[in-house]
Amino acid sequence: MGDHKLLDTTQVINGIAVLLSFFVGYKYALKKHDISDESKNGNGQSSNKGRGDGASVSESSFVSFSNNYKMVLVVRNDLKMGKGKIGAQCGHGAVGAYQKAVQCTPRLVRAWENTGCAKIALRVESEREIMAIKRAAEANNLVTCLIRDAGRTQIEPNSKTVLAIGPASVEDIDKVTGHLKLL
Repeated sequence: MGDHKLLDTTQVINGIAVLLSFFVGYKYALKKHDISDESKNGNGQSSNKGRGDGASVSESSFVSFSNNYKMVLVVRNDLKMGKGKIGAQCGHGAVGAYQKAVQCTPRLVRAWENTGCAKIALRVESEREIMAIKRAAEANNLVTCLIRDAGRTQIEPNSKTVLAIGPASVEDIDKVTGHLKLL
């Protein structure tokens, strides 16, 4: 029985050591990235690359370890796309938003990756509604990617099908999409 307690204590200590080393490594990686950004820029400030649409994306200088992050995929329900079509369009949106975010908000991308890469699918009922969500997201400095379909299968060419937002903090995204229902 005494050996059993010793084993339990050792496992607890090992678990704490693993968690502590992960946390220290994570903080070191963030700090190292900040230093490399400063040396590349030359003026002591991290540079943010634009999204390509003229708007700038702000990124906090420190991404909290305990925050939650997500990407939201806003799907037009009025187009009556099949499940496979929705999946493909959401895939296009997620990849497009990720590619933009890697350039614009790399620390947020790393935080999102380190917290499980949460993606949530929500629905809207019109093109007008998806465009209003896009404008609100951009007004809140969130990365967006609007997907337009080529029109080869189920829907008309150039139809706006999915809007990907983020990755960003849950709080920031919920300011824009918190009222929407799950797909």
